Amino acid sequence: MKSIVSISALLILVQFSWAQTKTAKPVKKETPNKAVAEPVKPVEVPSPTLFTLGSKEVKLSEFQYVYNKNNASSADAYSKKSLEDYLNLYINFRLKVKEAEDLGMDTIQAINKELETYRLQLAKSYLFDKEVNDQLIAEAYSRMQKEIRASHILFSIEDSGLPADTLDAYKKALEVRKRLLKGEDFEKLAKQFSADPSAKNNGGDIGFFTVFQTVYPFETAAYNLKKGEISLPVRTKFGYHIVKVTDTREATGKMKAAHILLKLPLNATPEQEKEVLGKADAVYANLQSNPAAFEQLVEKYSEDRQTYKKGGVLPEFGIGKMVLEFENAAFALEKDGDFSKPVKTEFGFHIIKRISRESLPTLEASKNDLKKKVERDSRSSIAKHTMVEKIKTEYGFTEDVKAKDALFKLIGDKILEPKFEIVQKISLDIPLFQLAGVNYTQQDFVNYVQDKQKKKRIEPALKVFNDYYDLFVEDKCLAYEETQLERKYPDFKSLMKEYRDGILLFELTDKKVWSKAVTDTVGLKEFYETVKTKYMWGERAEIITYTVKPEALKAVKKLIAKGKLSAGEIAAKLNVKDAKAVQFETGKFEKGQNEKLDKMAWVANTVSEDFVNEDKTVSFIGITKVDAPTPKALNDAKGFIISDYQENLEKNWIQELKQKYPVSVVPGVLNTLIK
Repeated sequence: MKSIVSISALLILVQFSWAQTKTAKPVKKETPNKAVAEPVKPVEVPSPTLFTLGSKEVKLSEFQYVYNKNNASSADAYSKKSLEDYLNLYINFRLKVKEAEDLGMDTIQAINKELETYRLQLAKSYLFDKEVNDQLIAEAYSRMQKEIRASHILFSIEDSGLPADTLDAYKKALEVRKRLLKGEDFEKLAKQFSADPSAKNNGGDIGFFTVFQTVYPFETAAYNLKKGEISLPVRTKFGYHIVKVTDTREATGKMKAAHILLKLPLNATPEQEKEVLGKADAVYANLQSNPAAFEQLVEKYSEDRQTYKKGGVLPEFGIGKMVLEFENAAFALEKDGDFSKPVKTEFGFHIIKRISRESLPTLEASKNDLKKKVERDSRSSIAKHTMVEKIKTEYGFTEDVKAKDALFKLIGDKILEPKFEIVQKISLDIPLFQLAGVNYTQQDFVNYVQDKQKKKRIEPALKVFNDYYDLFVEDKCLAYEETQLERKYPDFKSLMKEYRDGILLFELTDKKVWSKAVTDTVGLKEFYETVKTKYMWGERAEIITYTVKPEALKAVKKLIAKGKLSAGEIAAKLNVKDAKAVQFETGKFEKGQNEKLDKMAWVANTVSEDFVNEDKTVSFIGITKVDAPTPKALNDAKGFIISDYQENLEKNWIQELKQKYPVSVVPGVLNTLIK
């Protein structure tokens, strides 16, 4: 029942609902160096006090930040009335948060855990270099404007990752590229050399694609080539690629389409294919003569079990989401409602109907989506690496290479094993590096690797060691930076405060208002008695609706006129030979609830005109009683009464809080915001 919220409580929740994402607790300082001074906090510009709650001062800047966030786009923003109305809401909000703090709710483990989760999510966007991130977003949007068709030849690298294997794959890629530049056929060489299994069938052609649909280095190579050009070997996690751009075109955007699918049997013979095509042509001919019959033809003929009951409608798709033949035919349709001739794909023959098509959105409209994609994509490592380098410079990162080399000699191949042990009884408290005056020791690194290493590795030990070391440094740099976010970024600090206050507000309001209104049955009944005249039934007529076979109609009305028998007794008397000769149902209606009843004079013991039904039976209404307006019972209006009770509870609670924490608004301060 928490959804039954009073109007004022709901308004406050809407006004003071912050972002719904979540985060991790700051990493502890490891082996602290006592000589390190605390970072100097930036000097804050003083803000006047807007009001006090008891002894607590609330600054104008706090109010202005929240007001601007929720009202800046309103037509009356910064008018006297708008500011005063919002100030009243804000005071109520701060009273509740103050009460929650004094009750110690900010120390509850579950609340702090939720705050930590939120902080982790919020911090992510601050742990990338913003300038680089913005460049990556702009680059992605620029690439979205064009679609590339490319072919590739893949030279995979052995799992060992040994330099010799990597060099061997690179040399093979260069040799094949030389042959391509001399004019040898790309498709033929792809089928001969490519480690991509699909190359045996497609000759290395991967069709059209756009940004985020291939790994970033491959995407970058393709977008930097002109049509017909062949790249140098491009390294990705799969190995080395030789890339050739075969075509480019303007972005096609997204499309909504429907289709009729006639499937081809697996390994279909030419005769079978001809037979299915013949059926598809017949459906197409039918569609040409009657385009409006598309949905009926889908249901009758389509063999796509996922869509045939939905008019053949497919989920919205863009480039690279469908097989190439389907995609080309769909995007070739010129206007909404057009449909294609039968199109062959690996699945069978499709007749495609265009429903709608959208062009690319603007950069501004795409920015948030692109930001999320960039941060999830491998290209985010560029912005993260730049951030790590800045953190190292800002916080005085220093490294002891000798200590690092000595540790590798000690561990050696053991690093390939999960939960490896160091047998030698030696101290590992020598620092590997220092960041912001905090020493991170050999033992810290060993603990880190042992926690991360879940299975046996088969790569060279030095490579594994260096990979883990780089990750260790990165993690510690970013973890320390995370602890500094409130100090460095006022908006981060404000968002964390908003979310914290929002959680406290919700938990305490639920306890004092929402849940209480549902569970406090005694209080609800007492409240109902004070407001029940607010919830009134209008004048209501108690009626009996008779449905009678024609041959029994005269007898029914005669018995009703005598007024001695109830409807049940009349039915029992006349249904001896035919159990359905007389049927009836009772009801109670207000004006406007029964169209036929509304046409009658509302007088007890009156009967309506007859209504002949489709099955030839006759119906009529008899009014047995007319009730004057009366209050509704609690259960008849419970949802509305609970809502009013919540509003009443909140109103009384606010008054109690104002007595507990006297509110004093400083004269004139709010008026400085009026525009």
